[in-house]
Amino acid sequence: MNDITLLGKRVFSGQNLFLLISLALGHTFMHCLQQGWYIVLPSVKESFGLNDLQYGSIESVRSASNTVVQLPSGAVSDILRKRWVSIIVSALMGVALSYAILGMAPNYSTVLFAAVLIGISIALWHPSALSVLSARLAQRRGLALSVHGMGGNLGNAVGPAITGSVIGIVAWQAASWIMAAPLVLFAILLALLLRNMPGREDKHVTGRQFVSALICLLKNKTILGLVITGSIRGMGTICIYSFFSLYLREDLSFSPAKAGLYYTIMMASGIFSQPLMGYLSDRFGRKIVMVPSLLVMGVLQILLIWVGDGIGLAAVAAGIGLFIYAIGAVIQAAAMDASPEEAGATTIALLFGSQALFTIPSPAIAGWLSGIYGIHSVFVYSGGLVLISAAILIFLPIDGKQKFSENLNSSQLG
Repeated sequence: MNDITLLGKRVFSGQNLFLLISLALGHTFMHCLQQGWYIVLPSVKESFGLNDLQYGSIESVRSASNTVVQLPSGAVSDILRKRWVSIIVSALMGVALSYAILGMAPNYSTVLFAAVLIGISIALWHPSALSVLSARLAQRRGLALSVHGMGGNLGNAVGPAITGSVIGIVAWQAASWIMAAPLVLFAILLALLLRNMPGREDKHVTGRQFVSALICLLKNKTILGLVITGSIRGMGTICIYSFFSLYLREDLSFSPAKAGLYYTIMMASGIFSQPLMGYLSDRFGRKIVMVPSLLVMGVLQILLIWVGDGIGLAAVAAGIGLFIYAIGAVIQAAAMDASPEEAGATTIALLFGSQALFTIPSPAIAGWLSGIYGIHSVFVYSGGLVLISAAILIFLPIDGKQKFSENLNSSQLG
């Protein structure tokens, strides 16, 4: 225990700690606007008179653009790893620009263009940020990625509340501009603070080596299983992101501020569960954390049908929030455990890109179901997909605890 404690102190000290905090804060800003997006969309739907299928298609378009960029962004991050700061700053600036475009959108087509841009920008962040953290903090990979994810969850929590409150004061168009301004300032600050920060110190990867590493990843049954599991889970969770706020606004007649508050309740509960799940996965293994979490989350999503609009809704939303985002970091850590270090960004891009690919039709399918059977059918659809992902995961050969122990022992011996 003393050796592990001392190792943890070495890993999370000085420059590594500053790096982790900086990227976690950047992730907070990124997700603040990413989740705020779902609070703005019901107002967009009302302003342009969109039907449920058109509404869901906005998120499908975002997922499609995310898919197109994910794998190339992983390749760029692996090959141009010394430019990682420029990549993550560009991601932040892109999200801000998408909000600015949304704020002056004269029609539905411009809204779709803003969705394309935010999808591309989100795709740029994760391969570079997560591969740098995974390489620099390898002995505490699960915890490090979970702290990074905790920053994202903090943004998930405050973003909807802030956005809903701002929309309650000014029009959604002005609110979009107001939300974009702080992100631009933070992106500039991050560029200055990290401009001399070293990233991954492994050797340079050529294009040919990248292709070889990608082929090896695609032959790895564990990684492929995690890709499929994460993608099916993503098909379900994206519908909760897209339609929970719409359900609050249209079916329960909540104001924008109240809808943002309930969305915040769902997101805030995961702030501290994420590092806890990362620690437990480092300590006891990835699968023993992932499977129960997915099972509980799937059941809770279906329970949204019956809980009404009071304390039951808040409790179930909070329960979903414990797992909806936190489990993603554990899936990422499990994939990084099974991948070669030189393909770290590609592994992350493969996870996010495949998830984005699977989720392209999902919001549109949910919108179609909602239009025919009512919005409760969306919760059955999303919860069922999460339960399927848990069932697949049961049969995957994952032993993250063993590899973590090997990393720990080799570090101590060295």
